[in-house]
Amino acid sequence: MNSPLSGRNGYTESLSTRMDRLAQAVTDSHVSLSSEGIHVDVRANGHIVALTVDDRLILDAHRLGPLIARLVNEARDQAQARLEDLVNEIQADPRIATIVEQLGDAPDRALPSPAVHDSWDDTYHDGPKSAVFGD
Repeated sequence: MNSPLSGRNGYTESLSTRMDRLAQAVTDSHVSLSSEGIHVDVRANGHIVALTVDDRLILDAHRLGPLIARLVNEARDQAQARLEDLVNEIQADPRIATIVEQLGDAPDRALPSPAVHDSWDDTYHDGPKSAVFGD
């Protein structure tokens, strides 16, 4: 049974809203992590948005490189997992399956016949005359 907040067919958001969310996630999805005085912010594509080192908390400098690499990789993996979850959610929507099925044989289908259209428009000359051009 549909709730009052559900849209048509029981879906709470339109396909365009879902696709907008996916597009936003693809471009903006990122994760921030902190550990032992290191803070990283990484996008799902691996781009590092921010890297902050609090030198007051770093006690062992030779561990700095591996710690940064671990945090960056973990943040990227989490951002990619969030994005993958959203893609899976959208792919599971039966409306998407219907669209894919309808598009699947589109190249094999005949084009619709063109509509008959008279290029002469008789109504153009029946309209009001222009006060500027005096016609």
